[in-house]
Amino acid sequence: MLRKDSERRATLNRILTEDQDKVVGNLMEALTQGSEEIKLKAQHISTLVVSLADFVRVADRKIIATTLSQLKLELDFDSTAISQLQVVLFSFQDAVNKVLRNHNIKPHWMFALDNIIRKAVQTAITILVPELRPHFSLASESDAADQDDFDDDAEPVKTSTHQSRAPAVVAPDDTVATSGVSTLSSTVSHESHNAQRSVNMELGRMKLETNRLLEELLQKEREYRAILQQVLEEREQEIRLLRIHGLKSVIIHIHTHKDGTFLHEDPELTGWLRLSGADQDAIDRILNEEYTLNDILHYVTRDDLKSLRLRGGVLCKLWKAITDFRQKPA
Repeated sequence: MLRKDSERRATLNRILTEDQDKVVGNLMEALTQGSEEIKLKAQHISTLVVSLADFVRVADRKIIATTLSQLKLELDFDSTAISQLQVVLFSFQDAVNKVLRNHNIKPHWMFALDNIIRKAVQTAITILVPELRPHFSLASESDAADQDDFDDDAEPVKTSTHQSRAPAVVAPDDTVATSGVSTLSSTVSHESHNAQRSVNMELGRMKLETNRLLEELLQKEREYRAILQQVLEEREQEIRLLRIHGLKSVIIHIHTHKDGTFLHEDPELTGWLRLSGADQDAIDRILNEEYTLNDILHYVTRDDLKSLRLRGGVLCKLWKAITDFRQKPA
């Protein structure tokens, strides 16, 4: 029995290795049937297929555990990608069976190979999603399905002398095979149905949560737009009020000083300073103090101008112009 199990595993491993591209293609096709954006690449699925093929050969859980950990790390633990890994695992059995039909394999071997594939998928699912472990009844390596050894050349076994004397009633091979297929198919169908239902429930929960988050995001965006619209309306109202009250608009020209600083130029003040004999350096120094023309004409003192460190000739010219203005009759 161990020898035949080893042969079956070796055969299945060889087929998975030789027809790896076909299996990956079938899995990609199953994955594209969903409406979600596909996060898995063919390389990810190929890595998983290689791992399952190695597990089929040696039945070591560490192989699959290591591969799944590596894939989750590569996928940055993205929940959608991990859910798609589950879809790939549940589609693996059908994807492999499509490939096995193209090989000349005995019918009863097909059932045994299908059982090995099912156990590999169950092992991978319970590693990827430990919460699904109760939904699977993992059988031991020596369960009845694996022990069924149908051989085309085998003789019916007689267990007593009475049986040897009496007419032997042996069920036809087709009947035995059919019975085994029915039992195995029922078990596989029941377990696959439970597991698929659990995955569907989990995917449904994730979709509901995603929809809730999207709705919350849209609500926040609507609130943000409302606040922005309110701010814009307030600013427009302020502008209208300024125009209504007839406030004089000031055209501000920006020019660059020699030292790289930016100054706000008052055209009215600048023009008066130039007419009064001020050079550009004096104009820049006065503008840097943010004086207005009204300040210069009515409030600035000679000491204020001296503090600006204007050149002597310019200082005299400006102070004379200011004095002449202030001495004019009102």
